Amino acid sequence: MIKILYILEATSGGTQKHVIDIAKKIDRSEFQIDIIFSTKRNKNFVQESKGIFNRTYGLPISRSGSITDLSNILKIRRIIKENKYNIVHCHSTKAGFVGRLAAFLSRHPNVIYSPHGFMFCDTRIRARRLLYLKLEKYLGYITNKLIAVSGSERDLALEHKIVPSKKVITLYNSIDPGDYSDHVYENKVSEKLKTKNSDIIIGTVGRLYYQKDPITLIKSFKIINETIPNTKLVFVGDGPLITDCLEEIHKLNLQNKIELAGFQKNSKDYYRIFDLFVLSSRYEGLPYALLEAMIMGIPAVGTNVVGIKDLIIPGETGYLVEEGDYKGLATAVLSLLENPSLLTLFSENAKRMTSTNFNFNEGIKEYEHFYTEQCLRPA
Repeated sequence: MIKILYILEATSGGTQKHVIDIAKKIDRSEFQIDIIFSTKRNKNFVQESKGIFNRTYGLPISRSGSITDLSNILKIRRIIKENKYNIVHCHSTKAGFVGRLAAFLSRHPNVIYSPHGFMFCDTRIRARRLLYLKLEKYLGYITNKLIAVSGSERDLALEHKIVPSKKVITLYNSIDPGDYSDHVYENKVSEKLKTKNSDIIIGTVGRLYYQKDPITLIKSFKIINETIPNTKLVFVGDGPLITDCLEEIHKLNLQNKIELAGFQKNSKDYYRIFDLFVLSSRYEGLPYALLEAMIMGIPAVGTNVVGIKDLIIPGETGYLVEEGDYKGLATAVLSLLENPSLLTLFSENAKRMTSTNFNFNEGIKEYEHFYTEQCLRPA
């Protein structure tokens, strides 16, 4: 039995989905997964992960720097030493910080790190960006393997010399087509959003915060709606920028055209009404929201950034535009909406590519093989 400890601060969104999917589908006769998770982010995580992990440990891990960091590091160190894990696997930046330091202090020989999107891509404050970059490089010395969830994330890690190339492995985020073909859809979404059959629904799923850049999408939609008045934009997700989004919506007089649906446990029901999916992110790892849209045959327009450019093939499954270019985003969306035959072609291509290249049934085998190989390597 291979004993693995997951450490997770980001208990919502794509990273949460990633760890839960693996823990649910991994061969439990061969692998045991425990988890240390943050009690600060998602209050429902215990319920959502019930019965999935062997043991669970909740700690008050904050996303930003906190006076509790040292205490958390020491508690994680104790858990690692007491349980004698074969592998410690840290997911996302903050968990990677406290988890890798704790593993180092416990002298654990097998430490894995999955960034799920590097925080040094956040360009708001240059000093903070440089700090994140330096921390990633320093912690790279005490990391045995870095898992990139996309080819472009791997390229970024090597470009910035986070770890040597021999320490990087690419294991793509993936999705189980059966979870979508077998889903029983709720028919009340259109009624709830008060959409008409003649409406063209542009949708996006994700937290309303800096990384996702929802303001650029709202500005873009103003141009789109002026050209095609029966378009509507639906945001599924909540977050700290909700007030900014509401202000921008009112400023552009789009109150009757944009719906902020908030967090939805069953976001699949919303995908079903989307005619086009848009992701205006500044950076990603490999976005599950886009994978979900594509497996459901929804063509997409997204920014040409890490993670998104691994999924959207221009002229085949959608279009890419430059980050922050709301006019370019509008142009790309309009060019698709005004060409129904292209929408149909991109829809078919997206579904086929995702089910073939990003199939979780193959992805879970890759993780099982990777974990086994890590335990066989010389200490």
